Amino acid sequence: MKTTKVMRLQPGQYRLHRFPPVAEQISREPGLLDLDMEDNWQQTQFDVQQKLEEGFQQGLQQGHSEGFKQGLDQGVQQGLLEGQKEGFEKGYASGEQTGRAAFLAAAKPVNELFTSLSRWQQEKEREQRQLICELVQKVAQQVIRAELTLMPQQILALVEETLDALPGKTEKVVVHLNPQDLERITNIHPDLPAHWKLVPDSALPIGGCQLVTDHAEADASCDARLEACMENVREHLLDGDAQTVQDAVVEDLVAEDMLVE
Repeated sequence: MKTTKVMRLQPGQYRLHRFPPVAEQISREPGLLDLDMEDNWQQTQFDVQQKLEEGFQQGLQQGHSEGFKQGLDQGVQQGLLEGQKEGFEKGYASGEQTGRAAFLAAAKPVNELFTSLSRWQQEKEREQRQLICELVQKVAQQVIRAELTLMPQQILALVEETLDALPGKTEKVVVHLNPQDLERITNIHPDLPAHWKLVPDSALPIGGCQLVTDHAEADASCDARLEACMENVREHLLDGDAQTVQDAVVEDLVAEDMLVE
């Protein structure tokens, strides 16, 4: 058997082994590599710039689209709200005007009927008041004539009151009386004032009396005084009622104007 001897080296006796290259390096000229690197760098810069430009344009277009869409949505929403508000206001005003016109058209016959009934009622009341005034006057005339028939001397009191109201002196007085009244007064008062001249006048009714002096003439009859009293009564009953009718008409006109407004 062959014996193999193993040798051991001391530290520091080792040497690095170099393996041969697998292939030879390709030799190039020194300037071509630099040109290629510069061209590659410029191409890279151009590509980067182009990419940046494309990205900028794409981002700008995308931002414009998104902004346009967002603005469109906001504009549509705002326009919708404003349109709803404006439409509500116009619709409310139009509906109010239409409803008011319909109400006025429906209420007009009722107002006319109410006005007609009010005027009819007021006219009836006026006629009744007129009848009452005439009735009061007739009753008063009958009572006065009956009183003068029983007490004709009351005419003398009316004559004296009328003479006191006349202007100037009343030294000469002509008293026109109904013949029946003159006869009764002469029988009851034969001693009349000397400056009174009693003259019968058949045109005068019972209770009628006309005074004639040198300066004036006057009506001292009971009917004249009764007529003056009745004028006051009519003024309160009839003229006041006419004013009430006028006020009612004015109120109706004002009410219609307020409804139209």
